[in-house]
Amino acid sequence: MRPQSGPSGRLAVLAAGVTLFGYAPALVAQDETPRRSATLVGQVVNATTGRAVDGAVVSLIGSGFGAITDSLGNFRVPQTWAGTDTIEVRFIGYEPSRTEIELAPDETSRITLLLSQTVVRVADLVVEVRQTRKAQKLQGFIERMEKGFGTFFTPRDIRTRNPRLTSDLIRGIPGVRVGRIEHGRAPVSFARGSLPGCRPAIYLDGVHQAGLEVDDIPAEDLGAVEVYKGITDTPMEFMRTNDCGAIVIWTPDGPDFMDWAYELPPDPFDD
Repeated sequence: MRPQSGPSGRLAVLAAGVTLFGYAPALVAQDETPRRSATLVGQVVNATTGRAVDGAVVSLIGSGFGAITDSLGNFRVPQTWAGTDTIEVRFIGYEPSRTEIELAPDETSRITLLLSQTVVRVADLVVEVRQTRKAQKLQGFIERMEKGFGTFFTPRDIRTRNPRLTSDLIRGIPGVRVGRIEHGRAPVSFARGSLPGCRPAIYLDGVHQAGLEVDDIPAEDLGAVEVYKGITDTPMEFMRTNDCGAIVIWTPDGPDFMDWAYELPPDPFDD
């Protein structure tokens, strides 16, 4: 029997091809389903003493989101992907830790993470390195501001501007494009001549946040902000694979943050 050459024959061949190569309509529909988000909060403590670990870097391996613990060992990842992921925790003087977690969609998951301390001996000398998150922020922020690269917003600046959205704070900076607000967020990009807008990397408390938008961080959580509009201005610690620059956002560090703010150099334009 000769194969059918009419429309019905072509449909039969197409159907066979779909079955043979596994192209199921349901699979296509599944790929188009948007991923659901989740929130992660927790605390990092010393596995031996139970004391909080300040300044530990908490990273979600799968999604690329992360945070740094505060003086009480607490951390918060405001947005990540729901589902199974692996949490990695690192801090000087401790063994790195990895923990698998299941993040419920549209919910806040809570976890306590333990770090085991490591003692480094050099010629029978025990060296313990400690640097609080407050000291890290104070030293790095001031050093970069004094170099004159980028645009900086101190706690004083943020209080004066009182932005409704985080993007409102950087609106009006030359070369920064803030788009139309939709669903409580405005897209932010940097101008690159006649080229389309270039999306900057976002850092929260020194940790790169893959996929995070500026307005995903509430304006009331702003402590200090750094804006770098190109690869020539961006410090090495905030460089990613693209050359679009970076927006670095620091959140208040508990009750000590205002002490940190008062230690900043005085504004020369203040009366």
